Amino acid sequence: MISQLNAVFLWSVLAYLTSVLLKYVLTDLFGNGIFVSDDVRWKKARQSTVSIFSKRSFQNIMEPSCHRTLDELIQHLHIATETSQEVDLCQIFFKFTLESFVLMTFGKALNLLNWEKKSENNLSEIASAFVQAFDFVQEHLDFRVAMSSGWKIVETLNPVLRNKMISACQVMNSFTYSLIEERQESFLNKNFSEKTDSPQDLLGLFITFRDDLSRTELRDVTLNLLAAGRDTTGEALSWCFYHLIRNPDIMAQIREETYEILGDEGDNRKPSDCILVFPRSDCALTITCKRINFKHDIIYVEKNIKFALRDDKIPGGPIIKAGDGVRWSDWTMARDPEIWGEDCVEYRPRRWIDESGKIKQFGQWKFHAFSGGPRTCPGMNLATFEAVSVIVGLLENFDIKFFPGWLDKVPKVGSFGTNSPSYPIPKYRSSLTHPMAQPMLVSIKSRKQTMSKNIL
Repeated sequence: MISQLNAVFLWSVLAYLTSVLLKYVLTDLFGNGIFVSDDVRWKKARQSTVSIFSKRSFQNIMEPSCHRTLDELIQHLHIATETSQEVDLCQIFFKFTLESFVLMTFGKALNLLNWEKKSENNLSEIASAFVQAFDFVQEHLDFRVAMSSGWKIVETLNPVLRNKMISACQVMNSFTYSLIEERQESFLNKNFSEKTDSPQDLLGLFITFRDDLSRTELRDVTLNLLAAGRDTTGEALSWCFYHLIRNPDIMAQIREETYEILGDEGDNRKPSDCILVFPRSDCALTITCKRINFKHDIIYVEKNIKFALRDDKIPGGPIIKAGDGVRWSDWTMARDPEIWGEDCVEYRPRRWIDESGKIKQFGQWKFHAFSGGPRTCPGMNLATFEAVSVIVGLLENFDIKFFPGWLDKVPKVGSFGTNSPSYPIPKYRSSLTHPMAQPMLVSIKSRKQTMSKNIL
């Protein structure tokens, strides 16, 4: 199976195309961006996206944005601990990733996690409308995928729903285009050295170094980054913390590693090239990504499918005729004992750590959470850096447990038969990716308060 997947993805750009139906369903958000395009359009979108993930952009844009948003997240949770109320960790992580990616992409702070600025109504009406529109469009695209080819009929019969989607897209596009035009106008008044000196966000990088991109292409490439980064990273963090709370011994090992590296009063602002010094946190995230695999296709046919442009022979597999659809299941592969061993369904981060304590590399076809070949996720390192930073920052500062009664009440996924994990997991929501169906309610205590009580 791994070698067959390898063959399809190595040639996917030339010999296999994305589902036409999936493009049609998602075009309102993704346009002709990297996730739904093929051929020349895909190549241009891919080159534009890859070009911004340089070491310099990490240091000047991505790291500062992540650090600033992480500081706000930690401060937000410190304030939440004073109320002793439940916290929806899924919602918190979505706010964090949206805030972080809007900041690094557009250079705009939405202040979703900043109590003081929120109380001052510092979140402008335009930005607030964008957040609501973006959330609705994402949710409605999930609905379209669930309906498959029937979504058009439903929207035709329900003009209120159709008009709400049209209105949300207009708000989202208006916000994005206004920032693009604002930035383009500001660049007209600068000389070349001023333009290339140090752009403060990814949009500035695109305008500076990819002047061949049209207004629409700038919209597509920035919203593709935003949509991909917000949901997948936020959901990975939610599932990761679910498993960490279920495995307090693993959480304790990560916290011990954090203190060994940072010290009791350490600074969690580590640069991206140093994130591998936290192998336990990294592996806790990696096994989460393996287990959830954001391209789940057990229910919806169109998610993991490519269509052959011409006849092909997959090594060790079938002969593919032009027009045939090739499907695979990352979710099933992650639970295949022949690939991952008899304990493949168990949450074992140690699987990714070798005898010397270094992180193992299993290859992009076995560990396929970030795709592979020419379509390898260009933001893989950014997502890993951001998520590991959150894991380290939160476990260093807080004790996190499920809110009393939540675990017993939340609906669980049924048994997978003989190959089932040692404890049940919450149900997924029908989605392009893999969010939890219900909020994950937790109680949070500051570790400074906890340690002070222990000392007394």
